[in-house]
Amino acid sequence: MELSRRAGPAVGLPAMETGIPTQNVESILNRTTPSISIYQTSVNLLDKLACIDGFETYLASFLEDSPRDTKNGAPYLNPIQLLWDTFRQGTSLCVIYNALQPLEPLSTTLDETQNILKQRKDRVYRFVKACKENHIVRDEDLFTISELFKDDTNSFVRVLKTIEIVVDTIQSRGLLDVTRLVEKPSARFAEAQLGPPQDHRERVVKEFIETERRYVHDLELLQGYMDELQKKNIIPNESVRYIFANLNSMVDFQRRFLIGVEANVSQPPEDQHFGAVFVNMKEGFMVYEPYCANYT
Repeated sequence: MELSRRAGPAVGLPAMETGIPTQNVESILNRTTPSISIYQTSVNLLDKLACIDGFETYLASFLEDSPRDTKNGAPYLNPIQLLWDTFRQGTSLCVIYNALQPLEPLSTTLDETQNILKQRKDRVYRFVKACKENHIVRDEDLFTISELFKDDTNSFVRVLKTIEIVVDTIQSRGLLDVTRLVEKPSARFAEAQLGPPQDHRERVVKEFIETERRYVHDLELLQGYMDELQKKNIIPNESVRYIFANLNSMVDFQRRFLIGVEANVSQPPEDQHFGAVFVNMKEGFMVYEPYCANYT
């Protein structure tokens, strides 16, 4: 099920002298397709976070009842928004950092009489600062406060990367207590179709989701190439904008579309409504207009 929006590589064009070492170009363009998406990454991370002492406070309502989206009070349909809202509380990040058993633990409480949002951002700042000063996460892998509170999946991908590094460090030090995991949070978002497709419909759904995952990966590959061009000043920024147009917006939209598809796959077949994903996000496809205009 190859989508028409995929464009093949240009043929017959002379090689461009970029100034980027050949091995770096190859590492960017020849990476294998990742086996998991941002949705799956979030699902796996949820289970590890549930093993951290004190983090159960943030998952209590989620495990006891249907988790609620803080924006509209509706049940969470995917793990990404659940983690996004949880990390924005700030104190949750401090709980994660304290699992490293540092000499100076971070405060995990807020003063209800003071500005809550300001305090939450302060806790986020202290988490990032502690990770940097104690060499837990490299500078280039750290997210910023604005990235966490920005409504953009491109920013949240950086947040997830930082948290994954910290949690992996906790685990590598033998500080992740898996015996605490009574119920896996991931079970709430697990894919219904875990085995081979049993009928034509399941084969179509499997092909659909795999195609969307690969397409998002291809866009992220282009995004990585664009970032390298900008970092190394290979070509003028004006040329970068002309070639890649609004690529970041496209990646953000396609991730959200994929998340909607994956959220449906996590439901039993009778509760899957893939058409609703297209209908609800139809206006978002307008993001392709600037790119298509430049393509001509």
